[in-house]
Amino acid sequence: MRKTHFIIIVLCLFVASVSAQKLPKPTTLAVVATPEQERLIAQGAALHDEKKFDEAIVIYDKLLAENPDLTSVLYEKSLSLYTKGDKVKAMETAYQGAKYKSEQLPLFYSIIANCLDDVGKSDEALNIYRQAEAILKADVGTQRHLASVYYNVGLTYVRQKKYNEARAELKKAIENNGSYASPHYLLSAVYNGTKYKVPAFLAAVRFISLELNSARSQDAAGVIRDVLKPAPKDPKTGNVNIFINMGGPKDEGDFTMYELILGTLTTPKDDKEKKLTEDEMFVSGVDTLIAIITEDKELKNTFVGKQYVPFVAELKQKGYSEVLGYTVLYLSGKADAMKWLEAHDAKFGEFVAWTKAYQPPK
Repeated sequence: MRKTHFIIIVLCLFVASVSAQKLPKPTTLAVVATPEQERLIAQGAALHDEKKFDEAIVIYDKLLAENPDLTSVLYEKSLSLYTKGDKVKAMETAYQGAKYKSEQLPLFYSIIANCLDDVGKSDEALNIYRQAEAILKADVGTQRHLASVYYNVGLTYVRQKKYNEARAELKKAIENNGSYASPHYLLSAVYNGTKYKVPAFLAAVRFISLELNSARSQDAAGVIRDVLKPAPKDPKTGNVNIFINMGGPKDEGDFTMYELILGTLTTPKDDKEKKLTEDEMFVSGVDTLIAIITEDKELKNTFVGKQYVPFVAELKQKGYSEVLGYTVLYLSGKADAMKWLEAHDAKFGEFVAWTKAYQPPK
């Protein structure tokens, strides 16, 4: 217990030091590792994955003795130090790495902020990101890293359950880099948890297009399924019960009337639809919802109208909404969905190629 208290005291003293000095400006150019150095870095990373952190750090220290400007090594070392629980040295190493212009720059900021967040200093963590934002904005060469900073600010706000603030930061991350998957994933979860059903659907669809098969894409598929779950039926009459939340949030657009139709899109309404399988009904619902969204002129000037509607509009125009629907079902564990995707392998391949190449309109 005394050792734990000592570590926290030391970390807090270092935090005070970092706060006083502020983040350094990245003015030094990083050095690209040689093939042999890359081999050793990979060896260290493998040891890290095996939880042999000290052995990994020995390799990183040898590499840094050869060349202290290897930011990829500085990052790997700070990550191993952080993961093993040596947050003071992790911050020191990350602070050193933050002096370089490199691809690892936002990762150094994240380690510093995470160390602060871990000891309950969330405000100081946010201050690190705000300093990072100012630094990155001031240099055209580093502005590409802004999306990562905004995402991490959003993540910090989610941990604090400040969902309005989280939405604002995640939207900035997407506006800076629409091809960065993580902000779409987290935004879909925030939207879904705060009753923004249609925005949640759109953010989850965009995320899946960027990360097609992972645990996170399974979560996103769950969001889509939740938004399109069939309307409940009265156990006595069998009639569909629809509940409209007239007081729902409208700052992302007015989706009140969508509340009227969402539950009906996957609920059979006539003899023709009653002949469809549950999967076919869901896929039809995905296609219909996308069609309605793309025709909604009121969304034009909203965030979803600018960032998501053009994507789903092009997706439907190219005939990929059915592929999307079955992809969501596959990610949800539906065995028949895989059979459909295998039978339409060429179409699925086209869809994957299009999602990778897609660029939002300027």
